[in-house]
Amino acid sequence: MEKKFYIDNKRFEEVIKLYQKDPKKNEDELVRMFDLLIENIIFSFNFKLDRDDAKQECFLLVLKVLKNFDPNHGSAFNYFTTVIVNNLKLMFTKAKRYNQKINAYTEREKEKSKLDR
Repeated sequence: MEKKFYIDNKRFEEVIKLYQKDPKKNEDELVRMFDLLIENIIFSFNFKLDRDDAKQECFLLVLKVLKNFDPNHGSAFNYFTTVIVNNLKLMFTKAKRYNQKINAYTEREKEKSKLDR
């Protein structure tokens, strides 16, 4: 099987519909498509996140919101790309804030230990 680097939106939407009717039968193809989409977005935007954690969290989210997708309101590619990118931005922001708090705490502790000497 040839490795694809893009998602055919028409097929993507077909697989989503098939999955919604019979999840077990269509799960593998849908997971492959989401895997490709998530990988491409993480690579393209180069978020400074743990790739495996980000990928896992995005998978959980897309599977959770899959039932909300309505092809009458836009393409599957656009919908899920938006969901994934927004989730990665949120993850990045949380990680950045956490790191800033850790760094500030570490600096305070360094200053405190200098004063104690």
